Amino acid sequence: MKASSGALLAVIAVAALATTALGMNYTVDDSSGWDTYVNYDEWTAGKTFMVGDNIEFKYEPYHNVLEVTKEDYASCATGNPISTHSGGDTTFELTETGTRYFVCGIPRHCTNGTMHVKITTVAYDAATAAAIEAPSSAPLPSPPADVYGDARAAPAGAPTSPKSSASRYQHTSAAVAGLAFAALVAIAA
Repeated sequence: MKASSGALLAVIAVAALATTALGMNYTVDDSSGWDTYVNYDEWTAGKTFMVGDNIEFKYEPYHNVLEVTKEDYASCATGNPISTHSGGDTTFELTETGTRYFVCGIPRHCTNGTMHVKITTVAYDAATAAAIEAPSSAPLPSPPADVYGDARAAPAGAPTSPKSSASRYQHTSAAVAGLAFAALVAIAA
């Protein structure tokens, strides 16, 4: 009985690790960060935030990030925030489903129509996560310098043309799945 209990705990730990490892990290507005004159509704459009993902705010020291209620978000009220953060780099882990509301507490930064964002988090779904993380169908860039134009100079087994079909890029979720499978096999043995 103890062996099966230990195996069950190991499977649960591996599953928890796999779920955490698969979470996406989003930087608010990617390149511009948390700043005025950015349309954060456009940034969130088309994104699916799931439990286990992280939202990172990068900003100049004269800004801040306040998590507020839905009502305070609607009116840009900053007097009673849920939490206040400063320092230029703040990350929130999305640990449960629902909507969270964020504003900048600097006067007029929210009321001018910018510096407010709402993040709606849904339950983790492996199929949706795989679709989000799937590489685009666009061709990969040319292979790096391990492709030899002169077959006589190439080591044995090295590709000799840029049309090599060998994949050079690995997907993180495949690696995590492989580790989880290896752990399950080790437990079963």
